[in-house]
Amino acid sequence: MEKIKEFLKNKGIGYYIVAGDILLALILAIAFLLSYKGAMANNAASQVPETIAIFLFAGIAVELAFLFIPQYRFVHVAGIVMYGLALFKEVILIPNLIADEINNVHYQGGNLGISMFYLITLLVINAAAIAAAFIGFYKKEEDLNADFPIAKDDMGKIIKVAACGVVVLAAVLTSSLVSVAMQNKMNSANASGDAFNPITPEIKKIAEEYDYAFEPDKILVKEQAEYSFSGINSQVPDTAKRDGHNMVYYFEGAYAEGYQGDYSETYAYLCLWDDGLFGGKINSTSVRGYWFNSSLAEGQDANGDIKDCLKMVSNVDHYDSIIAQEATGFYQYNAYAYLGFSWGTRSMILNGYEYYPEVALAIDPTGTGTEFTVGETFDRDSWVALRVLKNLSYSSVFKASEVKWTVPADMVDKDNVFQAAGEYEISASWNGLEASVKIHVA
Repeated sequence: MEKIKEFLKNKGIGYYIVAGDILLALILAIAFLLSYKGAMANNAASQVPETIAIFLFAGIAVELAFLFIPQYRFVHVAGIVMYGLALFKEVILIPNLIADEINNVHYQGGNLGISMFYLITLLVINAAAIAAAFIGFYKKEEDLNADFPIAKDDMGKIIKVAACGVVVLAAVLTSSLVSVAMQNKMNSANASGDAFNPITPEIKKIAEEYDYAFEPDKILVKEQAEYSFSGINSQVPDTAKRDGHNMVYYFEGAYAEGYQGDYSETYAYLCLWDDGLFGGKINSTSVRGYWFNSSLAEGQDANGDIKDCLKMVSNVDHYDSIIAQEATGFYQYNAYAYLGFSWGTRSMILNGYEYYPEVALAIDPTGTGTEFTVGETFDRDSWVALRVLKNLSYSSVFKASEVKWTVPADMVDKDNVFQAAGEYEISASWNGLEASVKIHVA
């Protein structure tokens, strides 16, 4: 005890600010790990928000080492850098939540109040750490100068400084390497599309047994020199059902714009049939016409007609020509279409793919994982319902609002906080298809 009193007797206000800052950082790091999954916006998972806690713990370790060797101010600077990285990460992640609050739309998920608590506390931690450096860690400068040199025969001080140096170096390097590795792993998963694969043996079997022999990739429709639109409304519907015909391509699109508290969504779909006709709706406008994927100008080679394009023509204003461009991924094509409102005009992107019927539904829970603890907030909105087609390609259900989710009544309270430990099953249904996922609450 006497040694501690002796050690502390010449320490200045800045020294004790650092000590208090460590306690505040520890409280925030623990609170963050317990609540961040429900507090962050939906897109935060891809940016590895866990690094906020990693940098906080690294800063705590560095500052603890500094308390033993306060004469070496550069150690405190390393602590400020770690705290600063945690603040920088939070600054990157919070704008979507602030934008939602300003526009009063709240489609990004998360909790702005909790995220603001993270931000404000991080600002206080960083401000206090910087202020402490200017205030000083010793009452008198001569005390600092007296503590600074290390005598060759003072093995106790040599060991203390060396041990603190190892702690600082380990904290800085470990936090940096772990954060980079986590981000690289997330980037790799996103780039490869392997973050979640819903194609299980059970779904493969369902697809194999599903009776559907039509092959849309075999269909070639030649462009005509002239088109007659007389009676076309009676030839093709503006819905996705048409007796006696198979769909070759299906295009779907959505547009949304937040303005003065309003966030209205506008949808479109077009169905391209095997006889060269297409029909659908863009907003409330019915559009019918012809499509082709082999042009008169360039759609042939030495062996005959070939696919060289994908275009739609109609006699509806603004939609007389819709030209699709090739894309990659689930959607093989995209096209721009006119979108008119009473207050102005916009463009909508229509995404298309070779049509196969949906045969299964799957749930991607990677937004939160499936392991939780009592008292943690459950953010089910970050889960994604996936539609799987007959050809085993898959994507998220286009209108997420159409998915009906069923969560056990006793699992969470009104604030979506887990109430009791156990195993629970969460299910989703859409378009006659169902899927479920089991989670574990410890």
